This record gives sequence, structure tokens and C-alpha cells, in this order.
Amino acid sequence: MTRIIIGALQQVDGYTPGVDYPIYNSVPFGLAFTCGGKLPGYYADPEARCQVWHWCLPNGRQFSFLCPNGTVFSQTTRVCDWWFKVDCSDSPRLYGNNDELYRDVNGNKI
Repeated sequence: MTRIIIGALQQVDGYTPGVDYPIYNSVPFGLAFTCGGKLPGYYADPEARCQVWHWCLPNGRQFSFLCPNGTVFSQTTRVCDWWFKVDCSDSPRLYGNNDELYRDVNGNKI
């Protein structure tokens, strides 16, 4: 049934899963992203076409996650969103928006 739906969407919309947007079923092995030198926060991974995002903790520890197929990580909103609403290539420029995280009610870093 899923193939029928995907096939129908390809035919109607003209988009091809895996070509026009990523369709990983797990976080790819060997991605180059590291939390070294980065602020704690959430990071889209352009190497994985932003379907993968990483959570960097204040202690430098890293956890990696996969957005559902058809969605990618928006560095602007820090959530998975429809692939056609996100400019993945612009994500690294927006990494600094993590600076607003990990602050107390007065805006001081915690």
C-alpha cells in the first residue's frame, strides 16, 4: 500500500523520493559531523541532506537522530519539517541560533 501511495505522489507531484529528498531508514554510518568546537544545541547535517540532525550536549557528547522520510531538520525552527520548506544548504550559516539555548530566564548562560 505504501508503494502505491509513494508511486501516486511521484506521478502527481513529479518528485522522486531519494532523488529530490532523502529517504534514509537509519542514520548513515561515517558522517563527518562532530560536536567539537560547537555550541550545545541542535544541528542539521547537510552531508545527510538534513534528514539527520545532531544534539550536542554542553559536555560535548553527541547524539544523532533521523527525521521521518519526507522531512528534514530545519535549523531555523530546530524541528523536522517538510523537505520542500527547508533550505538545507543554508543550515551551517544558522548554527549560531543555538546560542539562545541553555540560558536562564534572564538570558544568562547556564
